Amino acid sequence: MLDPPRLGLLRSSKLMRLARLVAQRCPMPLSGAGALTRARLQAPVLSALLLAGCTKPLPPLPAQPPIPSGQTLRVYTFAEYFGASTLSQFEAETGNKVTVDSYRTNEDMLKKLEQEPSRYDVIFPSSYAVEYLIRQGKLAEMQRERVPNLVHVMSEFRNPPYDPSMLHCIPYAWWVAGLGYLWNQSHPVSQPESLTTVFGPQGAEVAWMDDMRATMGMALRSLGHSPSSQQASDLLEVQRLLTSSLPRVVGIEDDPTDLLRTKRVELALGWSTDAFSLKRSDPNVRFTIPREGTLLYVDYACVLKSSEHAAVAFAFLNHLLSPTVAAEISNTRMLPMPNEPARRLLDTEMRWMWGTFEALRTRSHSYEALRDVGPAQPQYDKIWHELKAQLALQQQQRQAAAAEAAEAKKLQPSIAKKPASATSKSVTKRAAQPSSTSGQPTQKR
Repeated sequence: MLDPPRLGLLRSSKLMRLARLVAQRCPMPLSGAGALTRARLQAPVLSALLLAGCTKPLPPLPAQPPIPSGQTLRVYTFAEYFGASTLSQFEAETGNKVTVDSYRTNEDMLKKLEQEPSRYDVIFPSSYAVEYLIRQGKLAEMQRERVPNLVHVMSEFRNPPYDPSMLHCIPYAWWVAGLGYLWNQSHPVSQPESLTTVFGPQGAEVAWMDDMRATMGMALRSLGHSPSSQQASDLLEVQRLLTSSLPRVVGIEDDPTDLLRTKRVELALGWSTDAFSLKRSDPNVRFTIPREGTLLYVDYACVLKSSEHAAVAFAFLNHLLSPTVAAEISNTRMLPMPNEPARRLLDTEMRWMWGTFEALRTRSHSYEALRDVGPAQPQYDKIWHELKAQLALQQQQRQAAAAEAAEAKKLQPSIAKKPASATSKSVTKRAAQPSSTSGQPTQKR
């Protein structure tokens, strides 16, 4: 049995913990748990507050500093990256204009920034490109007072190793690489389970995504290596694997699911966003994560250090983090955004995509993000360019062979009919004229 002093201490500590819980869940003028106990609220009162729920609203977000107007914000991003009203709403609310240029890959974006370092204010690089740009000193540090909506970012996305505490960028959207395939009730196919279905010399025709780091990263992962490996031996091994796969690769595409849509292939290495978007119009499309795991791609919105309109640029980042804006982008473009309040506003298909992420979280080592490969980058570039050149040559050879086969098929019926025609004419001629006694063969026409 506890003595009275210790019993009182225990009761006090329990009361403090309960008071802190109330202070967290029920904002009120009193300043925290200490004020609650000083106000002599007893445990029954605190418990009643929790059970009854809190009717007072959460405290408002910190006020933003004034946003300059009359400026033109220059945005450089992937194509089809915003909702129908994302830009027009920002322009109407702030009095600024937004211009947008798009790029296909992170490598294209980085090359453009090297050529014109001061042309843009906001960019949307993927994780490994963020790491590279931070190391190069090209990204502005976050002006947090201008981005109060940072509080909406999900905790899992707040501390990437290359940009802890979102010191430079906000996480914009995420997706994963995996296997898209066609399923038909009248002709069901088994679900592909391994990356060996898209890599290697044996198997059905496939399509790959035209993303160097993603395709090479998944191939490296299939070999048991890091998708961001800098080891020369790993890169040589993955080059051999990819080269051996080319005879059954129909195309390396921006969106491999286009070949699923046209039924040109039944299996593709692609992005979850593209597969789920196609599933909206074709319910036979499926998407699965291979047993070797996947790559978690996160694209970020960052302000360049060279930006001439930094205040407007950070206000634009804050706009993108607004729950209603984020939800519209997600539902329109099938881009899952790591915004906690926005998840409650999502369509059914988007909730399915979030289910993919939730499933990955339960499997250890099932995904990882790409990292900057530093001095190994030229080797990656060389392998990829050689691979695409070899595929282009093979495609030309296939097309030439197909054209020859088609031409031969056209000629075959006429060749088959020609002897019969000649024989018929010869018979007719012999019937009309006396037989030749010279012993000479009839002349061919």
